[in-house]
Amino acid sequence: MFKRSLNRAVVHVKLSTVSPLLIRAGDTGLDPSQADLCAVRTHHGHFGETVYIPGSSLKGVVRSAAEALVRLDGNNNGRDGLGACDPLDHKTSCGGRQKRGDQATAAVYAAHCLACRTFGSTAMKGRISIRDLFPWPGDGRELDVEQRRNAAKANALEGRHGVAIDRIMGSVKIGPFDLEMVPAGVAFFGEIALENFQAWQLGMLASALDEFRQGFAQLGSTKSRGLGVVRPTIERIVYEQTAQAGEVPKGIGLLDSEAALRQYALKKDRDLPSAVGEVRGLSRRFVIEGESADKWLDSAITAMRDIS
Repeated sequence: MFKRSLNRAVVHVKLSTVSPLLIRAGDTGLDPSQADLCAVRTHHGHFGETVYIPGSSLKGVVRSAAEALVRLDGNNNGRDGLGACDPLDHKTSCGGRQKRGDQATAAVYAAHCLACRTFGSTAMKGRISIRDLFPWPGDGRELDVEQRRNAAKANALEGRHGVAIDRIMGSVKIGPFDLEMVPAGVAFFGEIALENFQAWQLGMLASALDEFRQGFAQLGSTKSRGLGVVRPTIERIVYEQTAQAGEVPKGIGLLDSEAALRQYALKKDRDLPSAVGEVRGLSRRFVIEGESADKWLDSAITAMRDIS
């Protein structure tokens, strides 16, 4: 399905911390002054060392929320292009059931559940990729005062002490140990890219992000201690489709041939809300912001409800 590019989008996301956030680093290194549970960091070419939200960390939680929304029942297990399988069960998952090289690409895609069609499996690339989020928009080179203040606040990490309580004695059994957290009231900025996707797949992403907005999903470690509450905001959507497809934005189910629709067993698709596009080379680009972006997401969520 990636041999041709029929449509694609970049969703610009702002993630605001409502409570402190801890995404743990893999190790603490050799510095004895480091906290026991350190926040993950990276080295940025312009800002130097900084905290960030790895795209893989966000994708895992987003996928988990999306799977819960479309999973039908325990017996379905994501078969027949419905629901969601257990991607960690290597025998019954979509990727585990597929043997690479034995089937055509279309047959592999058709045999995948809704979640794996969107986020991918060990046998197939997904439609969605989530990039790392940083505490500044863009590349960070041209920031106003407020944006620089936000970046500084994100890296002004706070500490918290934790203990493990003995269930019999009621006293401290392990600890105290130190946690290092990004404070509340900080914004992270990033992008979510989609390629050759149907409207319902954008709706699955929007529904999963809404789980964070409603407080049902949290991000990072020690969520039971109150950490990891975040609120996502879609700032804008940059959408492109082939110029020959016309001026109405569409999911790929309305852009490909009838033969391809049958081969890939694509779900029923729909037009996206009208927008003003601009031809750029072989593509037509639409920039969707504000209330228009909300209408797009609502339309996409409706498309997901129609097929799930």
